[in-house]
Amino acid sequence: MFVFVLFFYYLEICQGLQRPLVIGHRGVAYLPELTLASQSMAHAYGADIIEIDVCLSRDDQLIIIHDTYLDGVTNVKDVFPNRNRTNGRNYVIDFTLEELRILTVRERVNPSTNVQVYPLRFPSKSIVPFRLSTLNETIELLLGLNHATGRQRQLLIEIKQPEYHVLYNKSISKIVIETLNAYNLTRSTDPIIIQTFNIEELMHIRYNLHSQLRLFALMTVYQAGVSVSDYDFYRSEEGIRNLSNTVQALAPDHVLVVDYDINGEIMGTSNLTKWAHQYNLNVYPYTFRKDLFPGSSFEKLVEYFWHIAQVDGFITDHPDVILQLLQNDTTVNTTFSTTLTTTFNTTSSTTLTTTFNTTLTTTSSTTFSTTSSTTLSTTINTFNTTLNRSSANFLHLFLLIITFLFTSIKRSELYF
Repeated sequence: MFVFVLFFYYLEICQGLQRPLVIGHRGVAYLPELTLASQSMAHAYGADIIEIDVCLSRDDQLIIIHDTYLDGVTNVKDVFPNRNRTNGRNYVIDFTLEELRILTVRERVNPSTNVQVYPLRFPSKSIVPFRLSTLNETIELLLGLNHATGRQRQLLIEIKQPEYHVLYNKSISKIVIETLNAYNLTRSTDPIIIQTFNIEELMHIRYNLHSQLRLFALMTVYQAGVSVSDYDFYRSEEGIRNLSNTVQALAPDHVLVVDYDINGEIMGTSNLTKWAHQYNLNVYPYTFRKDLFPGSSFEKLVEYFWHIAQVDGFITDHPDVILQLLQNDTTVNTTFSTTLTTTFNTTSSTTLTTTFNTTLTTTSSTTFSTTSSTTLSTTINTFNTTLNRSSANFLHLFLLIITFLFTSIKRSELYF
């Protein structure tokens, strides 16, 4: 009986390794960020969730844009050459929706140098007339694509700097909630999630605006100009425990989840994910970029965050790449667990050994250590000659489980 319990416990682990969620950061990296085209591509690529940012215009329209200013992603300086403030920037809140409609959106550039931030992405000098959009249009797009494709994607709405909008006597969170209410998007089961770096604002949304929508707490190490929230406290165990009464997940900068050396190689994990899971919170770190990442291998980075740091999802500019990496890894685990199920039905310890050796040989190039598989095969053969069949069957199963765990640990050693 113990053998059956042990075996099916292992199968539950192996088969229960559902891939993490993939969140398309500002849509996808292949088109100018946050445009309806970029959001549509993220939906088509299979991103589980599409992340967007909202700011308010002068006439209280919710504009989909990452910054509170326009200069990094639009031609505002060309269209409105005399509207900038003394710091040289043109702010969304200084323009009406009608004025913002005139602007074209381009791939992000450094406003000071006009140099494209990610040179290998969509050309910033392209004449394709991408436009800014509103939250209403983005909601309509999501619901329309979900209906037309039968694929139920979700929308992660980041409210940009609520405290900044308060300076203009505007409650951006209230306007966001009212907009969602108009679409009857009010429940925790609806395909809408809200996040912000201002953790106190999340509490305001939950307890003063009485929203039942899912909430994510964004966290960063670069606090200046981002939020007044005390991240040192909120990423402590006590802070995470307090957050668990209000939010459903943490969305930290990836540097808060793992520790890197000066070369960008991973040295180990922090306690953030462990504490979050202890209090039933998911963890979705940001931002994973194929064209800008720490260390020497994007694939190893993703594997580490999934298997070692045990995050629940990835906020990424490249959802298609992450999905492919996760699919490759999931396929290996599924193949292994399927082989185990078939093998367990045999009554012959010799057959068990042969099948197991074949499984190891087949998958060793991508998953297992050749040395480990050879050593284990020798060990099993030795036990075959010294133990009776019932004992050997039990031991084979036990060793098989231990070896799979051992080789997984061996894989993790590559990152240290």
